[in-house]
Formats: sequence, C-alpha cells, structure tokens
Amino acid sequence: MGDYTKVTWYDEVKDQDGNIIQEGTPLSAQNMNNLESGADTGANTVGLIAIEALQHINAIEKDLDKWKKQRLQQGTAYIYNKCVMEGCVVSKMTNSRYLQVSRTGTFTAGDVSKCHVDGRQVGVIDEQLVAMVPLGSGATNKDYYVYVDWDVAASRYRLYLAPDALPTGKLGLYKATVPWSDQGMDLTAVTLADIRRIESNNAFRTTEPFVLISNPGYTLFDAPEYDVQLSIEEASDFSRVGDLVVYEKAANGFKVKFTGNADNVKVRWTIINPDIS
Repeated sequence: MGDYTKVTWYDEVKDQDGNIIQEGTPLSAQNMNNLESGADTGANTVGLIAIEALQHINAIEKDLDKWKKQRLQQGTAYIYNKCVMEGCVVSKMTNSRYLQVSRTGTFTAGDVSKCHVDGRQVGVIDEQLVAMVPLGSGATNKDYYVYVDWDVAASRYRLYLAPDALPTGKLGLYKATVPWSDQGMDLTAVTLADIRRIESNNAFRTTEPFVLISNPGYTLFDAPEYDVQLSIEEASDFSRVGDLVVYEKAANGFKVKFTGNADNVKVRWTIINPDIS
C-alpha cells in the first residue's frame, strides 16, 4: 500500500488579455501516481473492513449456533408406562403356526389377564389363534413381536404380531424368532422370548418408566453441570403423572422418568447451559 497525500486540483485561469491569473494543477505523472496510490489505499481499506466484518459475522453465527445446539437445546419425548399385572402368557398352539394367550399359561375360556395400558387397568381375554407366525424365508432368521393394542372394531384390547421391531408405545409381550429355514407346519423351530414388563401393582412398581434423550446438538462437555427444564404436554391423566425427574446426565444425553402411574406422557425438555464457551 503506497503513501497518499490529498491533492487539491485547480483550473488554469486567464484574464481577458490572456494573462494567467491562476496556475492550474499540472497533469503530471507524479499527480496521476498519487491518484493511483489513493485508489489503492481506499480499495485495500475497504477490503480489510469487509474481511473484519465477515470475521465478526462468522463469530456471531457460531455463537448463535452454540446457543441453539449447545447452550440451549430443546425437544420432546414420550415416556410410556405399560406393564403386565397378571398373565398375558403367550404360547404355541399344538400342530399349527398360531399363538395363543392365557392368564395362566393354559388356555381357559373366560379367563382374563390384567394389564396397565394407556393409564388404566385393562383386560385381555384368554384367546387362541391370536396371530399366525410366518414361515422362514431369505437367508437370515427373522424376529416378530407380540404386543397388546386396542382393537377399534372389536372395542377391546387384544394381541397383534409385528415384524422386525416392537411398534413405538405398545406393550410388548414376547419376541418370536423364526429360523430362515423353518418351513414346518407347526412352531417347533420357533423360539419365544418373554419380554414382558411385569408389575403386579403399578402404584408400587419395581421398574421405572423412563426415556433416554440423546443431545441433538453439540456434546455437553461440562456434564453433569448443565440444567434441564421439563414440562408436560400430553398424558393419559395429567393428575397422575407425579414428578418428572432428570437423572444420569452425561455429555451425550440424559434420562427422564416420572413418579406417577399415568401413561403416554409427552415431555418437552430444554437444556440450559450458558457457561459453554
């Protein structure tokens, strides 16, 4: 960047007799180079200002991004509180690929299992032919999940079978694993694994309904010093949610549970962590 000294330019002025009464500023290489130096200085100054402005903007954007993703994070999650209180024993039916459900493990017409679903105690009647397990196929074993859900047409809770994964928010009972090579007419080759959450008294339970929430933004390096604020947005019964509790806070997430016996509790969580730099 060259040195620049401002030059005031004057026109050459003559009187009526042609005598010069004001010398004009000469159009010389020196003056023209001075103009070039001034233009260069101005351009570089503007460039430096622009660069500095962009640096400040980037710093502000990064800080805002940290507020959104690290200092202040927010989201929602569901906590489900479903359990078997008595029965819901799933077993294989003889000489068929069907499953049955019973209170005792032996089908008895009129017997009823008890479950806590959707915030209330419900019954599941002893029933045969509740679901047919498909034959094996492909080159790998396949899992199916037996679960309880509401049957709108029949106006009752009954058993369903879902492939690959337990549907979100449903009361799972058993996992059926079908070998890829199983082409049998019965379920001899099929393995049934009990996945029931059993609580004989949901008011004095031995397991806690909870949800694990993973941080969607930056890792929280100062764990567990960050704060989490919670509010309830939905529940089967707001008055029966009890207290919301945050625990096991880690850099990549935390758990939330509630102390009541409601179900289908939708929680809005907000992480507040202003000290992150």
